[in-house]
Amino acid sequence: MRSEKQANKDMKRAQKGQKLKPWSKLRVRMTISYVVVSVVSALLVELLLVLIFFFVITRLPFVDQSAMGAADSAAQYYALEAAVQANGNMLNPASTFQSGQPFSLNVPPTVTTNNQKISMFELLIAPNGEILASSDARHYPVAAQVTQLLPGQAQIIRTALAGKADSKVGETAQGHIVSVAQPVLNGKNQLIGAIFVQTLPQTLAQGSSVFSVAGVLLVTAIFWLLLTAPIGAVFGALTTRVVIKRLQRLVRATGQFASGDYSQRVPISRKDEIGQLEAQFNTMAQQLVESIEQQKLLTEQQARLEERARIEQELRTAQYIQRSLLPAEVPSLPGWQLMREYRPAREVGGDFYDFLPFEDGRLGIIIGDATDKGVSAALLMATTCTMLRTAARGSDSPEEVLARVNDLLAATIPTGMFVTCFYAVLDPGNGNLRFANAGHDLPFWRHSSGVSELKATGMPLGMMPGSRYDVQEAVLEPGDSLLLYSDGLVEAHNAQRDMFGFPRLMNLMAAHAGGTALVDFLLCELATFTGAHVEQEDDVTMMAVCRNSLEKQDENSDKLTGVGESSV
Repeated sequence: MRSEKQANKDMKRAQKGQKLKPWSKLRVRMTISYVVVSVVSALLVELLLVLIFFFVITRLPFVDQSAMGAADSAAQYYALEAAVQANGNMLNPASTFQSGQPFSLNVPPTVTTNNQKISMFELLIAPNGEILASSDARHYPVAAQVTQLLPGQAQIIRTALAGKADSKVGETAQGHIVSVAQPVLNGKNQLIGAIFVQTLPQTLAQGSSVFSVAGVLLVTAIFWLLLTAPIGAVFGALTTRVVIKRLQRLVRATGQFASGDYSQRVPISRKDEIGQLEAQFNTMAQQLVESIEQQKLLTEQQARLEERARIEQELRTAQYIQRSLLPAEVPSLPGWQLMREYRPAREVGGDFYDFLPFEDGRLGIIIGDATDKGVSAALLMATTCTMLRTAARGSDSPEEVLARVNDLLAATIPTGMFVTCFYAVLDPGNGNLRFANAGHDLPFWRHSSGVSELKATGMPLGMMPGSRYDVQEAVLEPGDSLLLYSDGLVEAHNAQRDMFGFPRLMNLMAAHAGGTALVDFLLCELATFTGAHVEQEDDVTMMAVCRNSLEKQDENSDKLTGVGESSV
């Protein structure tokens, strides 16, 4: 009792563990993933926009135009300052770009654009191409040939020394640079030199810019988190609701199927991954049910085959025992011919026959039929045969033997079962036949006047205790024949359900000459009547007792005499 309760508790606990709560860990994880994906997506889009700004927008043509304008303005400013400080027709050789000195070319205001400070270096160039003043004397010393130091800018410098302003945009690893060359003219509008300005673009405060960008990203991340968290939670709850229900349904069906409810199936609502699981579960369940049914059928079939084999073995044993109870050979009587045929409808049957020889030469002849067919009839037949043989040892009177066996059977066999039996005692010397009948079909007697029945009255054996049986006598003359049979012969039917019948048997008995061929003749007529494909309905048993005619007896005597003389 305690083990059953514990097993029930374990089963309930397992079923409870197989259920998914409305807010299960899976649903929470899926909702959190929606929120995280939303926030990360927003930040990635923002970062992409920033990268586009820094790496694309800052390199667009209008950025170079802005730097170009700033450089051109500075060049014009320096050209005017140099012209003012010129001494007649020549540039002042004491000019400098260093602020605070007497001949300093004033530095123009710093120009910034697009988050960039436009840094420049400047050169004051004499008409012969030598540098008169430099803002970067370390790299561009005074009196050096500018075309040698700046070979890439030589063309715009020569153009400026020819009296025309020129500019050029170049690209380096650090970014775009703008070079501007501006001619310096005196008061008479005569060329006295040139100004060269070149920009060097540098990002403002790169370290601080990184921190500022990180700060902006952090602030926007918090903003996107606050904005998308509720939306992602609601979206996750709504989208996972159907998924969780489908998973719950699948888990519940799996648990019930594992508990033995093989009728469980799940509806397939969508053709997604869970739908594939649902379809595979239904297919697996159907295949498993079919496999179980097939295994069950195979087991039942095997059990039936084993049972059938056991029954067949038992029936073969019963058939062997039954046939061992019946006489193996027909007694040999001088002047008489005896023939018998026994054909059970099944492996064993209820018909029986027997020959009981007496010490004085007489022969007891028995034919009977136990009710029903099969094993029960065979058992009753075996019991009756044994009782008849035992009773015949104590009395040679047919009526007494039948009465004694009737009383024994009535006390032992079940109600509703009985045995019909015809018992006769034949004296081979004079042909006298003394007989009694216990409800069996009347034998046919063929004699010189025709065919008649041997009539005697009596109840079947085992039906009513204390029954008395009528005894009759007949004398079989030479040439007479006696046919004893069971009801399986006269009650046989053909395909049209016509019965063989007593009149037909009597006519066939009258048409035949008798002798041992009578049984074979009747069997052929029976097979012709029923047909080859009609199943035998009941046991068929026949016994023919024929007394030889006088002519045949004389022939046999002559043969015996001839044998005796020749032997002498």
